[in-house]
Amino acid sequence: MQKVQRVSFSEMLIRLLKNISHHNKMIYFYFLIYTVATSIYPFFSIVLPKFLINELSLGSMARIDKLFSVILGYFILTSVFGFIKAFVHDLTYPKITKLRIDYIRDIFDKIVSMDYKYVEDAQFLEDNSRAMEATSSNNNGVEGIYHKLFETPAIFITISALAIFIGLLDIWILLGLILNIIITVWINNKVNKYRYEMKGKIAHAERRKRYYYKTTHDFGYGKDIRIYNLKKRIIDNYNREINNFVLLYKKIKNKEYILGFIGLATLLISNGLTYGILVYKGINGMNIADFSMYIAAITSLSVLMKSFADNISYILDESQYVKDFYGFMDWNLGEKGGSRRPIEGDTLEIEFKNVSFKYPNTDKYIFKDLNFKINKGERLAIVGVNGAGKSTLVKLMTGLFDVTEGEILINNVPINEFSKKALYSMFSVVFQDINIMAFTIGENVACSSDNLDKNRIMAALEKVGLGNKIRNLSKGLDQMMLKIIEEDGLEFSGGENQKLAIARALYKDGNMVIMDEPTAALDALAEAEIYENFSELVSGKTAVYISHRLASTKFCDNIALFDKDGIKEYGNHDELIAKKGAYYEMFTIQGKYYNQGGIEIEQYQEA
Repeated sequence: MQKVQRVSFSEMLIRLLKNISHHNKMIYFYFLIYTVATSIYPFFSIVLPKFLINELSLGSMARIDKLFSVILGYFILTSVFGFIKAFVHDLTYPKITKLRIDYIRDIFDKIVSMDYKYVEDAQFLEDNSRAMEATSSNNNGVEGIYHKLFETPAIFITISALAIFIGLLDIWILLGLILNIIITVWINNKVNKYRYEMKGKIAHAERRKRYYYKTTHDFGYGKDIRIYNLKKRIIDNYNREINNFVLLYKKIKNKEYILGFIGLATLLISNGLTYGILVYKGINGMNIADFSMYIAAITSLSVLMKSFADNISYILDESQYVKDFYGFMDWNLGEKGGSRRPIEGDTLEIEFKNVSFKYPNTDKYIFKDLNFKINKGERLAIVGVNGAGKSTLVKLMTGLFDVTEGEILINNVPINEFSKKALYSMFSVVFQDINIMAFTIGENVACSSDNLDKNRIMAALEKVGLGNKIRNLSKGLDQMMLKIIEEDGLEFSGGENQKLAIARALYKDGNMVIMDEPTAALDALAEAEIYENFSELVSGKTAVYISHRLASTKFCDNIALFDKDGIKEYGNHDELIAKKGAYYEMFTIQGKYYNQGGIEIEQYQEA
């Protein structure tokens, strides 16, 4: 699989700045005010105390009014500029957060529209986890860099002014400070590069650790954990994954610790030069006021240079993931497909021509040279053993996966000519795994919150047998589902969830209906009701019905029996029973558990 193409550092900065220009240009104005105020602010603590010490050194000749003026001026200036600095910083912070949130929307759109094959590819998710998490918090990735870019220029301006000021006193003090900062940046850069090289292993360990975290926090596992005494096993596994995760970070910290000795050596050199030279100058005539001023200036410069080095290292570190983020956003993940619009006013004919398919990053073919056609208006039942690829067929014909070899035609048009959006719009599908959203019942059926057609929603619910239940609810279609968002959210049973999923497919009114094990959680009576109303449910459209229960096949026009080698038998129910092959054998075995089915089998055997 191709890898994401990373953008350059300069391109990343340009795109970050363009994003500000596009969404909120006022941030540049706030930046200017903050930079001016923050650049000036440190000098009040450096210069004004000198005047105070000078006046105090006069002893009894010191003027009280002058002392008071210096103290008052110090508090007024530091208060005003400190307030401006803090106010503008706090004012801008949520505006920068908004920039990140806009990117969250973009990456969400990217993730939910990319080819479905990537959703099932754990390696893809691991490789790109940090790119997708570059918008996950205030303190890393996109927003982290924005905050540092907002703050760092003011630090740089102050450092430049102090560097000139101290350099005029003695160049060796300045050189010692610069050496220390260069080594600090180099150490941070080495550690950050090592951390980035470890990102794959960290993502893998994080994914494993997260699984056990979800397991221990998901109430859905509560019954199994208690009944089967899984508590110790899960906790032991969780602790092992936590230890593996900690070991990875321990390697990074060990490298940082070893390199830190180099930083310690340069710090000792820098401090030795600084205080040694100042003591020498103090002995040779520098007055106490100037001495205190230069000590304050050097201390401020040292702290600011450390902050500057940390910010630069942070930007360089997080830029690796932001560059991955932009590369991920630019990556063509097949989310668009072709350009053909959906078929309107007609049902579908699906033809598989020499189709071979294997899942990404695997060598085993699910299908090899598969050929068959689903005619317009046909009701086809697909049955077979587990692992025969029945659900994979659904993913292929709906465009969730592309074939490895061969082609699929929809109404004689190659499937890859349709846009992905067009493909998805043409199918009403009930999948095996039912996903109920924390929306209202009406929104769950319509899959929308705009322009709900409540009459159509109720009609769909009536067809699947949920009409009376919904009418008896005080909020009706406006009742919220699940208890995640609202405490009074409604929890349906497994069978009711399947009915709701079928209603969702009916409301969509796609060109073709596909039901993948739609009655697995229904009781026998509810299942029989769905079977009896199947023709009405599909409304003459092409329909595919996938099920393990062969009693469901009799109301279909044709039956395709799949095994691990592809289609084993094809025909209608009577033909396959008369053939007395694999379908007959499966139907006979299952018929023993259903009285009606058993009677029919006996009749076939007597014939």
